[in-house]
Amino acid sequence: MAFFWTLVLGFGTGACRSLAEMRRNFESSTGTHLVPSSFYDRFTPALCKFLKSAVSKACQTLSEPGEKLGGSLAQFRDVVVADCTVIALHDLLASAYQACRTNHTKAALKMQVVISALAAGPRAIHLLSERGNELKKLKIGPWIKGRLLLVDLGYYHFSLFERVDRNGGLFVSRVKASSNFRIIKANRTWRGRGAEVVGKKIQDVLPKLRREVLDVNVELRVKRRAYGDRQSTVSKTFRLVAVRNDEAKRYHLYLTNVSGDVLSAEEVAKAYAARWEVELLFKELKSQYRLDELPSAKRHIVESLIYVAVLTLTISRLLPQALRRRNAADR
Repeated sequence: MAFFWTLVLGFGTGACRSLAEMRRNFESSTGTHLVPSSFYDRFTPALCKFLKSAVSKACQTLSEPGEKLGGSLAQFRDVVVADCTVIALHDLLASAYQACRTNHTKAALKMQVVISALAAGPRAIHLLSERGNELKKLKIGPWIKGRLLLVDLGYYHFSLFERVDRNGGLFVSRVKASSNFRIIKANRTWRGRGAEVVGKKIQDVLPKLRREVLDVNVELRVKRRAYGDRQSTVSKTFRLVAVRNDEAKRYHLYLTNVSGDVLSAEEVAKAYAARWEVELLFKELKSQYRLDELPSAKRHIVESLIYVAVLTLTISRLLPQALRRRNAADR
């Protein structure tokens, strides 16, 4: 137990940036003396496996929001965001974690995080090579029911949207600039001589728009995952929202299965802004926890230290709650 908390409260907080510093921290905390090898030999693949399971347990038990969403988001159980950040590693780890730009970085990994925007903590963590496909690591199942998932273009795949919808979840995604869906229904009527959009392609409509908002339904052909030699294709109708950004002087496009009765077109764009929570989490991990300074060329040690930092961050989310309960005041 002392060894575990030495890692979590030492490396995770940035106080100890080397194994030697962690060993000294362990000795001062426990009042024992260890020869260096006795401490270093504890960093094994088995320890990495244990820390990974501890992260999984922490994500399952601590990521559920302790309060309910309000306002226009009150109908959702939670808002969750999926994204990745890249961490540069020692060159000797290139065989396990090959980087994309090997001319200046030979080894790098992507850490995929699924975060609860309300709880501000991770609910799932995956480590993969920078060249790996993060979409395959995002597991969609019954847990998504009633939750709103926000994803960027790295997860832009029709099969993902169809799986979220099939499991009772909701999603909002940015739309690729090259997408050219056919409009099958207009969800908002306009006074005067509004341009007729039904039956037209989205790329033909946008240049002629004079409205601040376009809210329509589009039809997608979705290829489901193959099972054996069989792969089925289904037709899905989703909602496409275009909101004009005056600063950029162009439309931002979003694809969603949230109906207009739940979120207006403007509210869809505002809800998508909650993706910033995951960017703040990545910034915290790299600045406060200095996750991009991993002092090892051994894969299991690097992975162990990443899991330690995630554990520290997850536990830190509980400290303000504990202080509020103790002080009986929301300060």
